[in-house]
Amino acid sequence: ILFPSDLGEASLKIIGVTAEDDGIYTCIAANDMGSVSSSASLRVLGPGNDGIMVIWKDNFDSLYSEVAELGRGRFSVVKKCDQKGTKRAVATKFVNKKLMKRDQVTHELGVMQNLQHPQLIGLLDTFETSTNYILVLEMCVDHNV
Repeated sequence: ILFPSDLGEASLKIIGVTAEDDGIYTCIAANDMGSVSSSASLRVLGPGNDGIMVIWKDNFDSLYSEVAELGRGRFSVVKKCDQKGTKRAVATKFVNKKLMKRDQVTHELGVMQNLQHPQLIGLLDTFETSTNYILVLEMCVDHNV
């Protein structure tokens, strides 16, 4: 499903993916002035022990730029990042692969899916690098400040 925006950008959502859809995808945008393409690897893992399917992408650096560190925990670091192009601020949780296994991260994602509520932050995207699992989250804004 293609989602165009008022900013001249578009998001592509692939629905009903299976492990067989794993691979590298290339999107091409073209107009009368020329064309540009961007590739991303889509990792589709089968459902884990808890039945949750996660799509891990590998192109985080091409979509987001790091702004500042917000906090640090035992297994992860949370950073404020801006989405390139839109400058939308997001919170990104970088989970160290050496300290937490994929199944543990997937379980956390499942808990987030089951606890959807307007006053809780939502998960926007998931990425994987050689060293981290990256969870892109809505930025929590304190309206009392």
